[in-house]
Amino acid sequence: MQTATRVLLTSLFVLCIFAPMSSQAQATPVGVDLECGQATIDINVHPEQNQPVSVSCTVTNTGSFPERIVVDWSLDANDFNIDIPGETTFDLDAGADEDFQVIFSASPRIEVKSEDFNITATVTTVTVGSDPLNIPLPEQIASRAEVSGSVNSLPYSRMDLEVSNPSARNIEAGEEATIQFTIFNDGNRIDNLEVEIVNLQELEDAGFKFVSDPFFRATVNPGSSSDQGDIIIEAPKETSSEISIQVQLRAYSKLDTNAEPSEVSIRVNVAASSGGGGSIGLDDFSSMDQDNIAMIAMAGGGIIGVILLLVIISRLTKKAGKQKIAAKEAKKAAKADKKSKKSSRRRPKKAKKAKPVVEDDFEDELDLDDMDDMDDFDDDFDFEDL
Repeated sequence: MQTATRVLLTSLFVLCIFAPMSSQAQATPVGVDLECGQATIDINVHPEQNQPVSVSCTVTNTGSFPERIVVDWSLDANDFNIDIPGETTFDLDAGADEDFQVIFSASPRIEVKSEDFNITATVTTVTVGSDPLNIPLPEQIASRAEVSGSVNSLPYSRMDLEVSNPSARNIEAGEEATIQFTIFNDGNRIDNLEVEIVNLQELEDAGFKFVSDPFFRATVNPGSSSDQGDIIIEAPKETSSEISIQVQLRAYSKLDTNAEPSEVSIRVNVAASSGGGGSIGLDDFSSMDQDNIAMIAMAGGGIIGVILLLVIISRLTKKAGKQKIAAKEAKKAAKADKKSKKSSRRRPKKAKKAKPVVEDDFEDELDLDDMDDMDDFDDDFDFEDL
């Protein structure tokens, strides 16, 4: 009895499919529709930013009978993958729909490429009556829906600045220091890479000169290194103290300004000039703190004060000396005048012949007035001058 019923229902279903429909009849006995949110899928394959992309799709039963619809996909690429984490088989009544997610992923670091994909929804079973009937459907009946698109790996820039000798450079004043380096293209495309000196102005202010171009440019294939680059700097020719400074190098991409640059620092030590003699230059003053500058100013002021005091004492001493000399000259003149007067008084006495010879001769030989000559000795050897 059940077999006869199934045969009857199948015959009626087949007749419905092949029966001619009027122009007003719009219903399709068997049908399915498939829609997805986007057909072009872009995936970031940067090793630190690689994330899968989820796309929402909807399958709809557009037929007149309940249907079982199976979703499948195809993608001929080893570097890309498609996955539907939920159900891929849907039992839908006529006019019903169901949403599902499709996850697209790609291997990190893959080159820039694009591949086509297909997602299909196929009606496998139509329910007629209480028992589902698996009926193979002709090609002309809308039993399959398809969404086609492309999945793409996005380009990214990534670089690694490699210095051949990262140790410090120890040089003398006026000598040159050479920094050699290469740039490794760790991105997934041909990139235009550049190297610059980050603290260029600081080095120039410190007195360094650049013998070579302070910039380096290269076009590098992915997974390859650039030719060797050289940056040569010359130390100041004169420096009163040792200089220790960092040379900061930075590599970056000209194609992707958002890419993270690669940086390396090399220390350069410059010994003080041998002929410096401990002199203090303007650069030394600029590096001193306020306390040191104040001490130097106080010492300078003290020296100037001592010099002024010595000048004043010298002038006063000279003035006092001139006054003393004038007093001495006046004193000598007075003594000379006194002696002259004494001599004039003594001449008449010598003319007398009556007095005894012995006493007069002794008085002449030892004239007490001549003791005034001791004053001349006092003038010539003034104890105050000591």
